[in-house]
Amino acid sequence: MLCFHSQAQRWLAVGALVALLALTVAPPASAHVGDAGPVQTIVMDAGPYELAVTMTIPPALPGPLLVDIAPDGEPFPETAEVRLTRYGSPFPEQPAAQVSFAGVLSATTRLDIDAPGDWEVEIIARGVPGEGRMRIPVTVFQPPLPPTTIPLAVALGVLIISLLAGAAVGAGGRHTRPGFAGALRLLNYTAFASAVASAVLAWLQFTPLEASSPSVPMYSGGAPHVNLLLATEPPTLTAGEPMILTLDLRDGATGLPADDLSPHHDALLHLAVVDESGGFFAHVHPARLAPGLYVVTITPDRPGAYTAYAELMRHGGSLQVVAGRFAVGGVMQVRDDRAPGLGVRTVDDLTVEVHAQPAPLRSGQLTTLSLIVSDANGPVRDLEPWLGMGGHLMMRHTEAALFSHIHAAAPIATPGSGVRYGPELRFVHSFPRAGVYQAWFQFRRAGRVITVPVTLDVAANPGR
Repeated sequence: MLCFHSQAQRWLAVGALVALLALTVAPPASAHVGDAGPVQTIVMDAGPYELAVTMTIPPALPGPLLVDIAPDGEPFPETAEVRLTRYGSPFPEQPAAQVSFAGVLSATTRLDIDAPGDWEVEIIARGVPGEGRMRIPVTVFQPPLPPTTIPLAVALGVLIISLLAGAAVGAGGRHTRPGFAGALRLLNYTAFASAVASAVLAWLQFTPLEASSPSVPMYSGGAPHVNLLLATEPPTLTAGEPMILTLDLRDGATGLPADDLSPHHDALLHLAVVDESGGFFAHVHPARLAPGLYVVTITPDRPGAYTAYAELMRHGGSLQVVAGRFAVGGVMQVRDDRAPGLGVRTVDDLTVEVHAQPAPLRSGQLTTLSLIVSDANGPVRDLEPWLGMGGHLMMRHTEAALFSHIHAAAPIATPGSGVRYGPELRFVHSFPRAGVYQAWFQFRRAGRVITVPVTLDVAANPGR
């Protein structure tokens, strides 16, 4: 039969509509808060508050950027203001949204993103302890059109023209006239070929593309190192009094602010502050206030020399640790700050057993350090994720310039996964040098981060 059957026409029309839908669907928007991904959680210590901010990018632009703010520990703020601006532009006086934490664990708001590009989200939290501020950079970008877009448009055009021309030729029995039969046959073949091509191209149109952001700097051979400029407020510090620690991160090649940090383990910057004796330890996450500028408030409890270890990762680079030192004044007291070694100890209302395999500890050998946590009812199995992990171990050599940040060998937690850990947490490490190591194991239970200080004596390995 040389004419178009009505059933064939119907199916070709349906195929044309599906292909047209594929052509009109915009590629989903992508974003990075220093990193690619549709959902990103960033933890920062904004003034007296530790806040976990989860941002969900809009599926298409323009669209809403969802911002969920959750206090990650005490004290809790009462309210928060949220503002949005283009990167490098002043923030508006009026907040885009105001949220309250009264009776809720977290508060969610939406910020309207009308175009791709670099943005900044400012959060100002307020409560009885005071005010805290953070500014998080966000890059939202629209991936380019898939390479099948133009071929699909051409195939659709040919299909539609073939359908219309075939319908016109076949109407009123024209296909029985001399010369029309060959033309109609050609239109049949053309429409069929266009329909097949449109179907294939429509399927490819829905295949996700790996988009890249033009705002992410790419470095040949890796990102340059970062220099850390450390400052304190007040300049002269006294034990027992709060202080503001400012970290000014500078690009090691240009000297410009290093503002391209990539989140790792739910933070842009992990900071460990330790005094010389190891008796004071704080693992905090400074708030970003300006390009390359981070601040955090701590209260050193004893005089002496302190070291701040900043762990960060730049786009196109790997993890690096930069350190700075500052001094705290006050009356020196004679105290034994050496933490216990392997074995059993009580921390708060928990019994924690620390052991190593193999033992004794020797340099250069792969070692598993384990915590077994129990309470009055027996082994606990409700340890919560902290910074996406089941546990953290920070460790430094008392004499050599060695600092390590190790994570528990357990599944990584994703937002809303509900994963729990315990009673055992395992950490795998190889001690590069013999000597005394100060170690701090950390895990979270019932919303509270628990720190277990341990002293590890590592003997030299005679075989190495």
